Amino acid sequence: MELTLESALSPGGLLGNLSYVLLIASMAMRDIFWLRVLAICSGVSGIAYDLFWLSDPVGVFWESGFTAINLAQWLWLVAERRSCALTPDQAAIRLRVFPSLSELDFRRLVDAAELREVPAGEVLLRRGDVVRVLCLVLAGEAAVGLDDRVFSTCVSDDFIGEIGFTRGVPATATVVATEPMRLMTFDGAWLRAKMADDPEFERAFGFALNANLASKLIRRQQTSDVV
Repeated sequence: MELTLESALSPGGLLGNLSYVLLIASMAMRDIFWLRVLAICSGVSGIAYDLFWLSDPVGVFWESGFTAINLAQWLWLVAERRSCALTPDQAAIRLRVFPSLSELDFRRLVDAAELREVPAGEVLLRRGDVVRVLCLVLAGEAAVGLDDRVFSTCVSDDFIGEIGFTRGVPATATVVATEPMRLMTFDGAWLRAKMADDPEFERAFGFALNANLASKLIRRQQTSDVV
């Protein structure tokens, strides 16, 4: 087929252009699920273009292989996501605390976490200790203090030990449960390995930690203003 403006704007030419547009758009997708969807659509339009307008069996062969691989990967993703469905409570935690984390990554995070019930009075973190476990408060409240002086609290959706974890330094304060608490705990070594292997996970998890730290600072400032 001779390449002219008329041929480029013909139904066949537009279909061929659509194949490339969809392929480029798929490369811009951050979510692998939608990357696969657009890649499949690109492959299907490419097959139609090569088959009906170019009569190119070689092009049909390679476009079919490209489409088949992406379709298989997409079906695998669908099956994986169905097996990783979140409970309503877990979905709510993800929405509140980890809005940048994909559902699949959050499911993996939950699977690696441990749920703990702690009584009032239990020391959750002591100043000077190495932070080996990062905690997320699901229910209850804890006092954050220094030298017998309480200067802050940790409540639902707050992290405990995030400063020591992110900076790799000993805990800067002591945290004590002031009432029965329910915690989701994450092994620090596992988290660091996961963040090192997955930059997208590291970005999303770091966003959650920074957002919570900012919330704590605002809450502390508001408390100080009232006092």
